[in-house]
Amino acid sequence: MVDYAFMMTGTAQFQSDDYFNQGLALSKQGLWKEAVTAYRESLRLDPNNPQTYLNLGFVYYELGYDREAQEAFEKASKLQARPCAR
Repeated sequence: MVDYAFMMTGTAQFQSDDYFNQGLALSKQGLWKEAVTAYRESLRLDPNNPQTYLNLGFVYYELGYDREAQEAFEKASKLQARPCAR
């Protein structure tokens, strides 16, 4: 089993994708609050990732945090609708 507490302390050099993947793994285990922490850390490092907001919204929904879920879904939608850079 992966030691998520170790990874969350910052003693390992984690990137946004690492925290995103951690959030996915935690979600699959039903560890919703821990998944929120991982996704929020991913967003701290990469605040413009619509997929992370979408996943965070689903986790909030599982926790019964409807307002937070809606806000995350709206942010994901706004970021996804952004025009592509040329």
